[in-house]
Amino acid sequence: VGAGKAPYTFRATGSIVKFQGWMAVYQQGRDEGDTDELDRGALPEVAPGEDLNLRKLMPEQHFTQPPPRLTEATLVKALEEQGIGRPSTYAPTIATLLARNYVAVEERKLVPTELGFVVADLLIEHFPSVFDIGFTSQLEGELDEIASGERAWIPTLHQFYTPFTSTLEKAEQTMERVKIKDEPTDEVCELCGRPMVIKLGRYGKFLACSGFPDCRNAQPLLTKIGVPCPTCQEGEVVERRSKKGRTFYGCNRYPGCDFVSWNKPTGDPCPECGSYLVYVGRGASVKCSSCSYTGQLLAKAGD
Repeated sequence: VGAGKAPYTFRATGSIVKFQGWMAVYQQGRDEGDTDELDRGALPEVAPGEDLNLRKLMPEQHFTQPPPRLTEATLVKALEEQGIGRPSTYAPTIATLLARNYVAVEERKLVPTELGFVVADLLIEHFPSVFDIGFTSQLEGELDEIASGERAWIPTLHQFYTPFTSTLEKAEQTMERVKIKDEPTDEVCELCGRPMVIKLGRYGKFLACSGFPDCRNAQPLLTKIGVPCPTCQEGEVVERRSKKGRTFYGCNRYPGCDFVSWNKPTGDPCPECGSYLVYVGRGASVKCSSCSYTGQLLAKAGD
């Protein structure tokens, strides 16, 4: 229902049930005077052109929320629902995505990297029929029929490979070479004095001298979390990634200090044994890295 004159229109939205179905039984079981969400969203009966009185104006703005990031478990579930892959291929598929730095694991969620976006866009542009859920699912079914002896494999392979060869040859001629741009930093190369830049390598991003190949200085890209190293007390705890893309925490003085933790240190000592505390779950609680102490995260002074 909209009311008002240009340029402003005030709108109220709601819904009514035309056919109650099972709700008729449910509503009979409610106590008299009870209201539910459906009742609160109902609008009174009005007629076109009827004058309406503005009783209350509520300025509200709603934004469409993006779907949540996939985890390894939800990705496997999505593949199963689409009929893509088999239980024996799920783990290698995810491992390949991580090993090639197409996605990274952040708080147990799979987050596409810049390289992943570039590769996906190029493949979808030049191989649209191959990178299609329907095609992949259909091919999986045909492979199952070949395995059960219901389909001949040579005609099936010929049916796929002939158009694919043509598409591949065309892509080799037209697909542009994409290079991920280096990211500038405030770091200065200690060997030649040139600025350091962030490059993308096989195992993720790293710091390198902008004077390459004249200067080959390269260092791992470390994200400091603002916590001193609990082991040596000289270095700082930094965020690192394993070759499988999993986040862990270590000392920036490595290999001089071998501190490592899968959980993010809080920077606070354990009140029972004095060892360091780490975050657990979504960071709302903490636990001791040595003893059995657990507790809730307390806000620090000044936060």
